[in-house]
Amino acid sequence: MIKIPKDNPLQILSIGTKILLKDVMDQYLRSLGEVKTYYASKMSIAVESYLEKRPNIIFCEHGFSEGSALDFIQYIGGLDPSGDQYFVLAVEESSDPLVALAVEKGIDEILVKPFSIDTIHQIVERYLEKREMATEDWAKELRNAKVSFLEKRFLEAEDLYANAARHYPANISVLLECADFFLRRGYANQAQTLVAAVLKEAPMNVRALSIMGSALKKQGHYEEAASMFLKAHDLSPLNSLRNVELAETYVLMAEAQIQLALKVETENSTLILTKAKYQLLRRDYAALVNYLDAKRAFLNDAGKKEADNLTLLAKKLGGIR
Repeated sequence: MIKIPKDNPLQILSIGTKILLKDVMDQYLRSLGEVKTYYASKMSIAVESYLEKRPNIIFCEHGFSEGSALDFIQYIGGLDPSGDQYFVLAVEESSDPLVALAVEKGIDEILVKPFSIDTIHQIVERYLEKREMATEDWAKELRNAKVSFLEKRFLEAEDLYANAARHYPANISVLLECADFFLRRGYANQAQTLVAAVLKEAPMNVRALSIMGSALKKQGHYEEAASMFLKAHDLSPLNSLRNVELAETYVLMAEAQIQLALKVETENSTLILTKAKYQLLRRDYAALVNYLDAKRAFLNDAGKKEADNLTLLAKKLGGIR
């Protein structure tokens, strides 16, 4: 049985109250030895505890007050495969889509209710194994790159991520982390190149499909982007954030078609108002107000009335005077 020494205590964060009952978790975790456990029932407390304590192991219920495990992962900037943290998703029951979501998001394992003290001990054993892996060279390079980014040394971070991708061209974890970084920095082409290498070896990798979709979307290739998102959705249907991005892609695709039509029929009231509605969907309120003001002369009486209503709504939602 594992016993955590006093000179190197484990920091554990437990998020949620329905599955991860405090009394039960206290009893199980105390049996490990020197463990410091922090509990959070709400998203705000969970994020604050995470940032302050930097726990080694995170137990998180799939859904809890103010959010979900997916939301929490998004708030903390994603799970880092190069780190020594271990993320455990606690659920009432498992399913294939839930397992697919866990793999996509880098969740280390799923804990299904009911569970025993032996299960908790096995989780800690697997965490210790992962901690050993975090000492490998590729993990160190990724961590150094991430530290540079977090400390806002952006050019240095770009060089370090690029070097990591060159040093480990066959390591899927490295390529995906680098692709995700370059995508967030606005380098869609670089992200696309890296993730293409992943998809060549692992065409069903859900995270790779999603990153490719995002890269194509940023470049205005909406149909190809939607195709990638749909493939990812078929493999992992529970990722609500990707579903939102797919919906946004369809909106952009439709708006692009309207823009093409407006080049032919520049004074078409229906097309002008439809474009404004898509701007409203994208929450581009200022652009909507300016666009309808510029196009007002081309609208018929009914169109002007609808344009006025759209303008009022956009000003209200956007806080525009």
